[in-house]
Amino acid sequence: MLLGCTTSSGQRSCKVKTELHQSGNFEADLSIYSGEVESSKSIIIFPPTGGTNLIDRSYAREFCTNGFDVIILNSWTGQNEKSIELELHQRFYSRAQTALNLALTKTKSSFVGLLGTSVGALHASVAAATNERIKAVFAITGGVPIAEVVVLSDQKAMIDLKDARKKQFNLKTDDEIIAEISKVFHLEPMLQGELYRTKDLGVAIAAEDSTVPTDNQKKLVEFWKPKKIITLSNSHFWGIVNTWLFHTEEIIEFFQMSSNK
Repeated sequence: MLLGCTTSSGQRSCKVKTELHQSGNFEADLSIYSGEVESSKSIIIFPPTGGTNLIDRSYAREFCTNGFDVIILNSWTGQNEKSIELELHQRFYSRAQTALNLALTKTKSSFVGLLGTSVGALHASVAAATNERIKAVFAITGGVPIAEVVVLSDQKAMIDLKDARKKQFNLKTDDEIIAEISKVFHLEPMLQGELYRTKDLGVAIAAEDSTVPTDNQKKLVEFWKPKKIITLSNSHFWGIVNTWLFHTEEIIEFFQMSSNK
């Protein structure tokens, strides 16, 4: 499917197409925003839980008309697996990185930035620590350690999963579940070395967040020591919405400055 992107005066004209890309038995659905000539700078977007939405598409259009080629990772194989196994998170986050690597094969840009929101920000934090090709990352309401976010989140699916695991595995406390997940989850960003230090990093924090708990967002700040911090006095949902409404230009500027190095 191919659609035109409307642009304001002085900005490049963009088109968007949706494509399904495969590698073996793995496939990823991508939306690709580009101009007539391939750009030397690209942005890849990891959407939040629930998939690509108006906000992600808006970011993509704004980046594209400002000179970036953009790929939105709409969905990928195994993304919606349901299981109470503790190993679920290793599979879940590994598949997201496989999808990212598949998206990276679709761009020749020398600069590739990564924008992630909510669970997309968690995927982005893994990529910051493990993917050499990514040059800059901006995380909106992301947090670490990921095992803590999974267990402490007030998202209903995570609460139900925690309750089921307590019954199935005879675990009494949140700390016990976090410890057991940590034993089989090997992509924790804080344990991947110092590759993240080579990248430009930015965050948007929601100060009243219980879905990705604000304390875990602060731990990401402590870990990354990001160049750019946006703080919003909001819950998870409104933190995401208000970052988009009032700070899109700052996020674009963050990636523009990084790509101009």
